[in-house]
Amino acid sequence: MTTSVSREPEALPSDWVRHFVDEIPSGIAVFDHELRYIAANPRWINAFHLAATAFAGRRHDELDPLGGAGMAELLRCALSGDTVEGCANLENDGAGQRHQRVVGVRPRVAHNGTIIGVVAALHEIVTGDGGQRAEHAHDQLTGIAGRSSFLARVRSALGSDGNADCGTATFLLDIDNFKGINDLYGARVGDAVLQTIATRLVTSTRSRALFAAGSEIQPAPAHGDLIARLGADEFGIILDAVGDPADVELFARRLLQVVSAPILAGEQRIRLTANIGHLITGRAHRTDDDVLRDLDVALQEAKMRGPNSAKVWEPALTSAMGRRLGMLDQLHRAVDEGEFVLHYQPILSLKDGRVAGAEALLRWNHPSDGLVPPAIFLPLLEESGLIVPVGCWVIRDVVRQMQVWHMLYGRAMIDWVSVNVSPRQFNDPAPLLATLAEINEGGFALDRLKMELTESAFMRSPELARGVLSQLRDLGIRVALDDFGTGYSALGALRQYAVDTIKIDCDFTARLDTTDGKELVLALLKIARIYGADVVAEGVETIMQRDTLREAGCGFAQGYLFAKPMDGRFFGAYALTHLVETGSVA
Repeated sequence: MTTSVSREPEALPSDWVRHFVDEIPSGIAVFDHELRYIAANPRWINAFHLAATAFAGRRHDELDPLGGAGMAELLRCALSGDTVEGCANLENDGAGQRHQRVVGVRPRVAHNGTIIGVVAALHEIVTGDGGQRAEHAHDQLTGIAGRSSFLARVRSALGSDGNADCGTATFLLDIDNFKGINDLYGARVGDAVLQTIATRLVTSTRSRALFAAGSEIQPAPAHGDLIARLGADEFGIILDAVGDPADVELFARRLLQVVSAPILAGEQRIRLTANIGHLITGRAHRTDDDVLRDLDVALQEAKMRGPNSAKVWEPALTSAMGRRLGMLDQLHRAVDEGEFVLHYQPILSLKDGRVAGAEALLRWNHPSDGLVPPAIFLPLLEESGLIVPVGCWVIRDVVRQMQVWHMLYGRAMIDWVSVNVSPRQFNDPAPLLATLAEINEGGFALDRLKMELTESAFMRSPELARGVLSQLRDLGIRVALDDFGTGYSALGALRQYAVDTIKIDCDFTARLDTTDGKELVLALLKIARIYGADVVAEGVETIMQRDTLREAGCGFAQGYLFAKPMDGRFFGAYALTHLVETGSVA
């Protein structure tokens, strides 16, 4: 049997566009260039209770005196060319349901590029009242599911046989520096931001076309996708019936874009960044604790990659995290048992060859593994915050060692010792400053100490940096800028903070045998002279490098040509030998 197909297009009714817009599940409104209503569909009219109002030709703030100011600000932003989202709010109706609304706006642009008005879209979530059972309770602020609902869904997914070709994708999304939003703008703005983010996650997640972009759309899941608020600034998302891991990665990227779009909260225009850890549940996950553990591991890895990063969980990540936790436990023991030691690398005067100073370097003398390379444990000390008490111990032990040297060999043996101060110590300066004040009160001359700082310590909080540096100078402490020339604004750091010493990074020293490398080092030395700073060249390993630096006017150098780092006892003998050889001992 042959079926004939008419090739004549079906005629559309003259008002088909109006009917189409009326059926859209989101509220839609159109405004002119004076921000007056031109039209709105039924969903918009019902949401803002405009059914009994002749709204055409009037402004929204005239019709809604209480909430219209926020809407008016949104519309003005769109009229200036921005596409933004905001005006999140909760409203209880007479049936015990809560309506959460977020409005997105964009400019209406004519063919010639002129902005002629604004188009607005309303996203709305309707949730039940607070009389639900605790395990199904919604988050009171955002109206979306809470932590208990998220965990219940995870347990349900783990207990389901499911489709062998499909799994359950779970996501853990954390907003960066949300505490800063509350501190800067107040809790009211912070709450509005969270409500906006929650609504964006719901509307983006429940539009599965976004998830399946570029691939075949999966069948609708039996339970529906779940979006939950798990903590103050942490959200969980669950997608059922997931077949392709690439789609999960694509969806995670989409969520990051959704969060990073600008938010208008009151008069504040806010941009956020976030990180996501995600996984598809499998045999490695038997309980909801397993899922949360691995999601958090993936999230921490994403955070290490920087803002707006997503990372899929892999078994190796959990193994690596286990090793990190094990090492962290050992580091706590190392602090308690006194397993850290200091080695000192000599800093020589290129003018006369004497040992002018030293750099104190932290070493971990592990009871079974011996000396552990700093690159293995220093990042974990910084991340965990242990660097703060360990850093204070370093300063005290340097002072103790210098007093021993002075007693044995006289004060002329060495002029100063440099101590590395990490960004964590510098930005949490109270313990550092208290330790130095205590040493100063004990009678030790603090001008025999130098604090070595990297550019990142200055850049994290310039105002704080100025205050800390001022207090260090009041105590007589000198300051060295480490790895000079490797950062983005080392010249600005010299100008703003007037450091006493700059240290030329070993990568520059290694290139002294090339024309470009030599010219670069000469330029760095010239900059240092302009700002009145001493110069220490790091990584000097050849006689040619030493002689080139000396001829160029570099004052000091350190490196394997002179000596490797050594413990305090050997350093004392090394420095004394140089005193004798240079004729500095009477």
